Amino acid sequence: MSQSILIIDDSAQIRQEIKSVLEGTAMFQDFYESHDGMEGFKMMFTNLPDIVICDMVMPGFDGLKFLKLKRSRQEFDKIPVLILTSMDNLNDKVRALAEGAQDYVTKPFSPPELVARVKAHLRIKLLQDELIAAKEKLELLSANTHSRIKLMQDELADANEKLEAVSRIDQLTGLSSRRSFVSALEREFPRAKGYGRELSLIMIDMDNFKSVNAVCGPMAGEKVLGLAAGIFKTGLRKLDVSARYGGQEFAVMLAETGEKEAVLIAEGYMNEMRKQDLSDICGQTPVTFSIGIACLPDNGIGNINEFLKCADEALRESKSAGRNRITVYKKKAQQ
Repeated sequence: MSQSILIIDDSAQIRQEIKSVLEGTAMFQDFYESHDGMEGFKMMFTNLPDIVICDMVMPGFDGLKFLKLKRSRQEFDKIPVLILTSMDNLNDKVRALAEGAQDYVTKPFSPPELVARVKAHLRIKLLQDELIAAKEKLELLSANTHSRIKLMQDELADANEKLEAVSRIDQLTGLSSRRSFVSALEREFPRAKGYGRELSLIMIDMDNFKSVNAVCGPMAGEKVLGLAAGIFKTGLRKLDVSARYGGQEFAVMLAETGEKEAVLIAEGYMNEMRKQDLSDICGQTPVTFSIGIACLPDNGIGNINEFLKCADEALRESKSAGRNRITVYKKKAQQ
């Protein structure tokens, strides 16, 4: 069965760049292109794609309008959408995800990053199709013998298990996916908040990662991401979770951990990265970590979105202050 992709972007050059990268993977037999959201939406009726890459900002009919229109058609529910955006703004990414996007890729995109994210969501889509087909087969065979029904139930359970496993793991690093990380945070945050327990959230951004990709190539970028992922996996307890949050950004949730210990752990991450010999991978390009930390208990943090926003704010402060440093979020006094 052939797979197809729809690329929506007002820039013909970017559409061609995306197409060129994905043509080399043999994932898709058919490529469809559109210059705005409305035209792309109309194309979905005649050329039903398996996945859509859509630019966030386009003149006329932009990515958010496309997502809203897509949500109005039930037959398009299972088609994943990856939003392409050049804006490094958490609120814009959250809006896209809230409107139904499955993921986002920041421009200028890294080819391995794009391939990995498209491959992961395509696998989920195909497994969902397999799951639906298995359910339909089970319904058709409901009047048959018990053994045949049991076989179909096993197939259905296997498809569910594969789908769950794929959605939990970031395919490029082996860390938890962003969605899996948020799910873990949704379980742990209410317990910590309700009982006044300690909980720390560490957000990490790799400094100079785009330079590594630009100077040394995307394969070097993959190797650096793998080294960083290995550092964040080390020393985790059962309730702790480390994840690739997006692009070169990572997140670590530390249960029963206060500010002092979280800072020590973050310093450990930075020290371990300094020990890595990257000369064979990216030459003289230095790779360091900018880190932001938010901690409970904190009366200024009332929900998970605020928790994430506070850690992200601390991270941005580390980057704006010169990078390669740790910032702990502190509630600003009201004027």
